[in-house]
Amino acid sequence: MKVFNLFVHLFAILAFLTLGSLLIIVSLHILTVEDAVFQLQALYASPAHSLRTGLLGLFFIMAGLVFTRLLIKKKRQSDALVYQSEIGPIVVSVTAIEDTVKKVIKRFHLVKDWRTKVLIQGKEVQIILRLVLWSGGRIQELLLEMQEQIRLRLSKMLGPSSRLEITCDVHRIEDHEPDLPEIERQEAVSV
Repeated sequence: MKVFNLFVHLFAILAFLTLGSLLIIVSLHILTVEDAVFQLQALYASPAHSLRTGLLGLFFIMAGLVFTRLLIKKKRQSDALVYQSEIGPIVVSVTAIEDTVKKVIKRFHLVKDWRTKVLIQGKEVQIILRLVLWSGGRIQELLLEMQEQIRLRLSKMLGPSSRLEITCDVHRIEDHEPDLPEIERQEAVSV
């Protein structure tokens, strides 16, 4: 989806640059009225050129509307999870989900650093955890326990109708380094 988002942003930027350039050209009188009239007369004189220009303009308008609609729809879906309770609709934001995940991860001392990415599509919530761990523990058991704790906390918050997928992506496992001065560290290595 990143390529699609890049294309949408590029298209919007080019559209704004084109409109801005046209307004500057008109305001600074770079294109004289006679030249503009001559180009329009050439356009009106040739029906094939006129039809091609009209179809190209229609294509750009339709593409712009489609991209705008897709971008707005995708943005609205990914901002929050909305579900119906007995009392009424409940909206849970991505930030609330990330905060809950953060509180769970802080309990695990073998996690040195982490990044959380939450993707929401309909009733499905996908959480991607990018982790940097300290060495010295059983990684598989740690990850299973972490996933289970996150699943429990989020299922209480989101309800049973939401589908959760939690992916743990371990980037590095680092060794603990004691806080020894450099001289003591070299002596420990030489012994």
